[in-house]
Amino acid sequence: MISYRIKLIIIISLLVGVSQLLTGFIISKQSEKAMDEMHHYVAEAMARNLSNLSTRSFLNRDLASLYEQIKLAMQEKNILYVKVVDLENKILMSETLSEVGSAYAFPVVDKDNSGISHYTTSTKETVANVTEPIMLGKEILGHVVIGYSHAEISATLTQLKKKTLTTLLLGLTGAFLITVLIAAMITEPLLKLENIALKIAAGKFDLTKPNGRTHDAFNVLAQSMYNMAKRLELLVYNDPLTGIYNRLLLNIRLREELARSRRHEWPLAMLVVDIDHFKKINDTYGHLVGDEMLIGCSRILSDHIREEDCLARFGGEEFVILAPSMTGENAQQLAERIRAGMENEKFITRAGGTTIRMTISIGISIYPDHAGNENELMSQADKALYKAKAQGRNRVCLFSPPSSSTTEISLA
Repeated sequence: MISYRIKLIIIISLLVGVSQLLTGFIISKQSEKAMDEMHHYVAEAMARNLSNLSTRSFLNRDLASLYEQIKLAMQEKNILYVKVVDLENKILMSETLSEVGSAYAFPVVDKDNSGISHYTTSTKETVANVTEPIMLGKEILGHVVIGYSHAEISATLTQLKKKTLTTLLLGLTGAFLITVLIAAMITEPLLKLENIALKIAAGKFDLTKPNGRTHDAFNVLAQSMYNMAKRLELLVYNDPLTGIYNRLLLNIRLREELARSRRHEWPLAMLVVDIDHFKKINDTYGHLVGDEMLIGCSRILSDHIREEDCLARFGGEEFVILAPSMTGENAQQLAERIRAGMENEKFITRAGGTTIRMTISIGISIYPDHAGNENELMSQADKALYKAKAQGRNRVCLFSPPSSSTTEISLA
């Protein structure tokens, strides 16, 4: 599919090209018309002058002076011939004396009686015939016929067309470059908006924040979509009570971290944390206090994990920690610090100021020691957690196969 930018470049380039071609065509036609009219005017003025001289020459029977004037006229650029003919089309005087007395081969006056007619020679040269009557009062004695070539007009038009073509190519090149720049300026924010929309639709919220230095409509819309995406990300991936990641994001991170562990051949630890006797807290103090305990638990867990670790609320009173590149021994040490920190924490409720202590149980599994995929990793961590609870709670247990004893650390 052709992108917006390419479409815009093609459309603007075509518009510029067509407008330049049209402008060049109009200029060429207007120039041709102007030069043609100018040559017609010069030829007509010369024909009128020769017509007046012919009248005097006829009256004075002085054709020699008329011949001299014709020779002078022939010195004018582009003049091909000058003829003086009578009413019977007989040549009375010509630039070529041998033609005198012979018949003139062409009609003296053209069909529309304008005094100017055109024809094309065998060499493809356009020639204009300008005819002016020789008058004596109201009586027509004959005609002066001047033929001039359009070669100069054609040569000038050819040069003009070459210059117009060069200007057109330069204009198109410049227009193309400017169009590329304009298209980039116009379509870049559109492409950013499209990219943001596609990422949001795909459930991906790793967006680049738009440049906030400009305040055009596109940038304002991009900023709004970015802010909307971030708020949507909080709703989709964050637990509304504790503010930490939820199970949906945990599943995504688990797949990513497992893929990374396989690629780099490093371990991945999963810690499943469960609050001991949480139902008793809810039954004794109420669900609002239970919510406070969940928030406090997530805070302590967040304080103990690394920046690269992932903490998520798995559901109810259960939390999960993903710790990349952490071995079983290191995971046990981390889990023990978390367990001890929770045991030593005094939670004071907002309503009533009641002091509550909580303990947690933690089950640990390690990829690839205990599992080869995400389901196995979760299952083995759950088994280790059940083992910790079965042994009295407030414990940390590392998964071990059924054939061997479960490794445990307990300070209870």
